[in-house]
Amino acid sequence: MTHLHALLPQRDLRFTRRVLGMGGGYLLGLLLLIAAGGMAWWQAPGLIEDQQIRSNPLELEDYLLRDGRCTTRKAVLTDCEADVAYEVDGVHYEKQITLMFLSVSRGDYEASLVVAADDPSKAALSIGLERYWNRVAFFLVVFGVLALGGIYSLVATARNNGVNRAAQQPQRWIPELVDIKAAQSSFGGTLVTYAYGPETGRRAPKENSRFGKREEPLLVDAADGEMRALALRPVKGGKPLLLDAGLRRIDLTETEREAAFAVLNAVPVATA
Repeated sequence: MTHLHALLPQRDLRFTRRVLGMGGGYLLGLLLLIAAGGMAWWQAPGLIEDQQIRSNPLELEDYLLRDGRCTTRKAVLTDCEADVAYEVDGVHYEKQITLMFLSVSRGDYEASLVVAADDPSKAALSIGLERYWNRVAFFLVVFGVLALGGIYSLVATARNNGVNRAAQQPQRWIPELVDIKAAQSSFGGTLVTYAYGPETGRRAPKENSRFGKREEPLLVDAADGEMRALALRPVKGGKPLLLDAGLRRIDLTETEREAAFAVLNAVPVATA
């Protein structure tokens, strides 16, 4: 029976390239955070102002509404905008109102103009006040997804950068079999998702490893009859990192590489 620890020479080895996926990258993280900021800049002021109007509303009968329209996208997402002009106690006001909410209705919307009785400069359409909590929920969901996605991308990218840098330092490694969960094309290469450790199913920790156009994971026949991928885990602790089928990711000599393949081709690899 072949033992995994016999595959490597008894010396320090290092990975010659970055192997973990970048978690989306710093650019994606920044773009998501910018989108979250844009969403907040666009919708939050209107929501705050409409809450003030809801606490002390005054519906106007005499006003001018121009270019009012509501557009429904993706069957449920409706955004409305209108320019309004009105006068309260002899003071003239003009304002552009924009709002967004979820609705399955495809008919026309009717709306009146409502202002804050204690501050007439704050104005809202009745359709927006009627759907206020709908708008709040939609805003929080979209803003939360964008903000959390941006933060996760930045954190994951920084973490993966640290792991990649550490892997390029000479050290001792422990071979380990891992399970391939998914593979998808990504920027001219392949992004492979794999699970490792004693846990199974959704509880098993997972990582992503990027392979070049002509690279693929090193798959071996395990003793239990299953095909698994071969990875290396630092002796001092850390995440297992996938090897490629040509064993070019680590700085083996040609003699050491041939010896490793000879061991792998001899008999199925034991899991322990």
